[in-house]
Amino acid sequence: DEKTRALSEQLRRAGGPVGLAKDTSNLFRDRAAGFARRLDVRAFRDVLAVDAAACTLDAEGMVTYEDLVQACLAQGVIPAVVPQLKTITLGGAMAGVGIEASSHRYGLVHDSALEFEVLLGDGRMVTCTPQNEFADLYFGFPNSYGTLGYVLRVKARAAPVQPYVRLEHLSFADAGR
Repeated sequence: DEKTRALSEQLRRAGGPVGLAKDTSNLFRDRAAGFARRLDVRAFRDVLAVDAAACTLDAEGMVTYEDLVQACLAQGVIPAVVPQLKTITLGGAMAGVGIEASSHRYGLVHDSALEFEVLLGDGRMVTCTPQNEFADLYFGFPNSYGTLGYVLRVKARAAPVQPYVRLEHLSFADAGR
């Protein structure tokens, strides 16, 4: 993909600390630190594919959950775990620890990942799966907050949706029952 090659080349061109040029933010980023170089990852915001039959999605790291959910719902599925804040990005949820009400069933956001592509600090792009030569990165990436690389693409599990939800409210007067 041309935009991946261009970003990789931009990273390789100059040495030293690098930050990301992007519109989203998180609570953990040191906003006072100034980086001489900024990688512009804003173009990596597309939903590439939604396969309702296989219950999978394929999307770029900067796609917001608002856009990802909209694309998935149009196909009758939803990402297995959808964080509450609509502007959280898929890549950010992978690098952090994305959790939601469905996590009791599907785990954290990274637990739904089948594979993901990471831009490493040396400019290489690698695809991580639980079984390939980058399995250590696959399992070590969650909660790394970008220290191991930047997620540019994620293929993950989705869950089918129905037009209605059944809600049952059970009251308990005694916690021992």
